[in-house]
Amino acid sequence: MKQSLWHLGQLLAIVLIVGSIHLVTILNWNYIFDTTILLQLYAVNFGMAISGYVMIRFAYWLKSQVEGFVFLLGSFIKFGVLYGLFLANETAAIHDSKQAFLHLFIPYAICLIWEIATLSKILNQAPENSV
Repeated sequence: MKQSLWHLGQLLAIVLIVGSIHLVTILNWNYIFDTTILLQLYAVNFGMAISGYVMIRFAYWLKSQVEGFVFLLGSFIKFGVLYGLFLANETAAIHDSKQAFLHLFIPYAICLIWEIATLSKILNQAPENSV
């Protein structure tokens, strides 16, 4: 439990720091991008990263040895949700601009990097006989 709270605290810190830098950069460059969309992107990515982490922890707790597959499934679902919410329809929040896609990719990438690092920590702490 203590380790899970530590990991989730790390995610929160990373999202707040990178999100703040991202937001300040957009505001300082006077880039025309709706900041509420940016906040939604970070919130959705944060929520999905937490749910993916919970699923990975649950798989580890069951000693099912499928944590990597749970991670892959979570990544596919996460990308599908982001695509559906922000890119797919005509009223999508982000349109076909390369710069706008970059704003979608930054929160996705930082949460994905955190998930990979956390998964590797979880798998490295597994006992020899369960791997």
